[in-house]
Amino acid sequence: MQDFKRILALIDFSPVSMHTAEEAALIASKFNSELHLLHVSSNSAPAYLSLPGTYFFRNPVADEEIYRLNKYKLEKIKIDLENKFSLNVRTHEKKGSLMEIVKNCIHTLQINLVVVGSGKKTRLKKIIFGSVVNSIIRLVKAEVLCIYPESNCKKLKKIVIPVGEFIPKRKIRLAYEMARKFAANIHLITLGKNVDGHTENFNALINTYRYIRDLTNIPIECKTVAGNNLAEATLRYVEKIGADLILINPGMESKLSGWGGEIVNHSTIPVLSVHPIVNYTGQFINQYGIKKFSNENEMDRIKNI
Repeated sequence: MQDFKRILALIDFSPVSMHTAEEAALIASKFNSELHLLHVSSNSAPAYLSLPGTYFFRNPVADEEIYRLNKYKLEKIKIDLENKFSLNVRTHEKKGSLMEIVKNCIHTLQINLVVVGSGKKTRLKKIIFGSVVNSIIRLVKAEVLCIYPESNCKKLKKIVIPVGEFIPKRKIRLAYEMARKFAANIHLITLGKNVDGHTENFNALINTYRYIRDLTNIPIECKTVAGNNLAEATLRYVEKIGADLILINPGMESKLSGWGGEIVNHSTIPVLSVHPIVNYTGQFINQYGIKKFSNENEMDRIKNI
């Protein structure tokens, strides 16, 4: 699989960041990937730390000394990860705008997966973090994985895929590879009955189940969940079953109602933001199309929660 051939982890030397690097290294070891570590320093006195939600001030005169110190820190992390995970690790210490540098590195290095870390957040930090990470998601073509302090990829056993109106083919392919590498199960969920008694995405859920069954015999749970918002229902479901990873498409599928922001603002487990496959007209690809459900045996697999 070529999707995770090159992985980029954003580093700021905090404990959360060190945990993020370890999680990225573990995934890289599973996929035989090349791991890149990136730290970004600003050129100005008032500056953002490389990861969102943290501010600091420093003397511009000391910039060069700090730059050399950061390079040394990155090199130490590189050696530790290479020894622990038997990886090929490269480091990048840069100055300037975080967004521009991340965008340029992804393009130049042909990165397939960006890994960012998030610690416990106040309401303000939720807004700042959500804004920055969502900007990265929108800015780059690579997938973006958000890691949290509670994350532990070594114990990755339950992968959740919310299903909307279409078969999420790219999410399925990535979930299949993750499940295969980590011996995990896949959980497909969609919203249950609405106020009119209809299940708008039920056919897409069934067709998604069929699509996965054509690919693999990995254990699959298939559920409808209560709620008016797929993102909120997904967060409730992953908490209920103790899930280890969510695969979500950016945009409406990941948005919470009101001013709640998006899933990455509130999740405590890793969230992998996956860009959907689109055809030349800009529409989502749906292999089976939307058709009426007719197999009662398949319906028995779907149980309301």
